[in-house]
Amino acid sequence: MRTPIAPRPWLVLGLLTAFWGLVGLNRLGIAYLFPVIVPEFGMAYWQASLLISGTSLAWAVSSWVSGLLSDRYGRRRVLIPGAALACVSTAAMGGTWNFWSMFVVREFVGFGDGVGWPNSQAVLASEFPAKRRALVQSIFTAGYPLFGSVLGAIIITRMADAFGWRPVWPIIGGVFLLVVLGLYFFMREPVRAVTPQTRPTWRDGLKVTKNRTVVTLMIVQSGALAWLQVSVAFNTLYLTEVRGIALVRAGTVMAVFGVAALAGTLILPSLSDHVGRRTMLAASGLLSGAFMAAYVLGGLGLGASTALLAASAFFQGVLIPLGSATCVVENVPERVQATVMGAVNFAGVILGTTLMPFAAGVLADGFGLQVPILMAAGSVAVAGLAALTLRETAPRVLARRAAAPVHRPADDIPA
Repeated sequence: MRTPIAPRPWLVLGLLTAFWGLVGLNRLGIAYLFPVIVPEFGMAYWQASLLISGTSLAWAVSSWVSGLLSDRYGRRRVLIPGAALACVSTAAMGGTWNFWSMFVVREFVGFGDGVGWPNSQAVLASEFPAKRRALVQSIFTAGYPLFGSVLGAIIITRMADAFGWRPVWPIIGGVFLLVVLGLYFFMREPVRAVTPQTRPTWRDGLKVTKNRTVVTLMIVQSGALAWLQVSVAFNTLYLTEVRGIALVRAGTVMAVFGVAALAGTLILPSLSDHVGRRTMLAASGLLSGAFMAAYVLGGLGLGASTALLAASAFFQGVLIPLGSATCVVENVPERVQATVMGAVNFAGVILGTTLMPFAAGVLADGFGLQVPILMAAGSVAVAGLAALTLRETAPRVLARRAAAPVHRPADDIPA
């Protein structure tokens, strides 16, 4: 008989997914209000871009440091204060009055948001059995694109139209507060086999970067995030300026893009339980890159191009939850799991969401808007190639291999 899981872990999953969704909303949502905020604050476009990419640096540092702190002192002691900081900082965005005030507040948003990935995923790894690990961690991951990309533009723009842009952030902050309170009352400290003598030190936090598997997962995360950030940043421009498509139709294409990515995030991690983590990561990275390259180079009509873009998004959707959460849990000791998740996310954010979009913009100025899309294709393909060097860790696949009969050499088989 299957042992049912008590309702409380599923409640914690719901609260953490809501937390991660609100992170997506405050992280990406400001871009939806740029048409109002940029002229009001008299900002240049480079300043507007810093309100997004500048937050990435704070996020990256917070992700790594908070992962190490939670491995040392406990998940609740780090995750709940971080969520509270994100809540307060999100609400405070509505009180800013110029670029620099918004920039400073957004840095605090980044520090609070950065706590979410390593600590939430570590909590879920402790709360659920290994056979549900990939599914649960993919559900959590889906909160970010669902609220940040699919629903974010609808929610934030309509609230801004009804109340003005400033009240939007305290309203989101109020919802955030409910989630923080829910985590405070319902999330327990996971039971871990960690003693004061085995707690990781700051030296351990740096030492993890010398592990070959951790470096490989950093490459996978960097390629996946580069694909995501560059695609989001340049695809609308590519569709309108190169393909000559009206903005509304380009928005429809990007909506399909977002839904396909969400579907891949939810479906493919569970499939990896059966085909293997390594196989799924490698195949998905290479297929995503191939479909994205065909989208740019194929010279096809809008319908076929949209299908290729959606296919690329679908396969890319598995890389982040599988590569920077599930594979971490299955490859490193429990005592440093959050530390490694933070380190992997640090590398991915610095390379994938900070440096690659900047490089793509420079190359687009010199060589055209097709180049960033091809860079996205190349980045995700590199992630797939890197995954080929990982060892297989999916519990079901390993159990199946262990149960397979061993074939003796032919000369040992009796006549």
